[in-house]
Amino acid sequence: MNAQGVTAAVINFNTAELTRRCSQSLLDAGIERILILDNASAGEDFSRLREAHDAGDGRVRIIRSDVNLGFAEGSNRLIAEALADPRCRRVLLVNSDAVVKASGMQACLAAMDAEGCDLMGGRMLKPGDVTGPDAIDSLGITLYKSMLASNRKSTADAYLGPTGGFAVYSRRFLEEVARLHGYVFDPTYFCYAEDTDLCMRARLLGFGAGYVDDVVAYHAGQASTEGRYNDFILYHGIRNSIWMAAKSIPGWILFTHLPWVVLLHGGIMLRHTLQGRGRTVLRLYWDALKGMPAVLGRRRTVQATRRVTLAKLRACIDRQFYETRFLEGAIRDLFTAP
Repeated sequence: MNAQGVTAAVINFNTAELTRRCSQSLLDAGIERILILDNASAGEDFSRLREAHDAGDGRVRIIRSDVNLGFAEGSNRLIAEALADPRCRRVLLVNSDAVVKASGMQACLAAMDAEGCDLMGGRMLKPGDVTGPDAIDSLGITLYKSMLASNRKSTADAYLGPTGGFAVYSRRFLEEVARLHGYVFDPTYFCYAEDTDLCMRARLLGFGAGYVDDVVAYHAGQASTEGRYNDFILYHGIRNSIWMAAKSIPGWILFTHLPWVVLLHGGIMLRHTLQGRGRTVLRLYWDALKGMPAVLGRRRTVQATRRVTLAKLRACIDRQFYETRFLEGAIRDLFTAP
């Protein structure tokens, strides 16, 4: 099994050195075509990025955007560029701060052939010490009954699909979802939750999402935001999760899960207001509401193309309210808030 017909897509935003490591790991894994989008990085970082690949053998191509397109539209641009080559059969999307493990990547490709899946992910670990449960970065995406998604931490949790940090998509899926919905990743999201939305729409269309429990990459996480949870992440993560649910979750599932959704967002507002992020909380919910007419317009298209039963979709939703460790941290924050 080899990586023939696979194009890797990587977005660089002020992470030139990490991107160089990522692209080198892809080359070592046998990827013959790598597309890197520089997403309006600082001039110095872009110069380092070009210098790092100038001595390459032509398998790496750098595309520069003068404006920051975000992860969603940036990925769309790379995917369109990848599919412009008729030899491309699959697109491997990888975060710039990830180092790909060749054997895991090959296992993903082999499983896609064996299982006939159109989306595939695997085990991502944190760099450094890779022993114990805390070493897990992501095992894909879990969508909880509160309609909020998170990185899957156990193979016992429901699997919606691969995270955008490492995902292999078939050409036929990418072309079909773009034809039916008008885009691959929803560009209005900018970043965060766009991979959840794409996986949910894939499930609605009946495309299979597979997982191999081989280590596919070591992922540092949030390198472009310097590893900190901040107002930017809070704003985009929660706003986009609201839009994802309003657009891509069928009405009956939304209705039956509404008490959990209300409880979740009440907790989010309380927790982050007590932490001094009240302005960000107010802005994100206000902007989510303002954007709802456009979201509902897109919802009509997405729901009209649904091909699977509600029972199949429910099987993709975890029965837990939300990720246990996150809830424990949130409760501690409530009792220790100043």
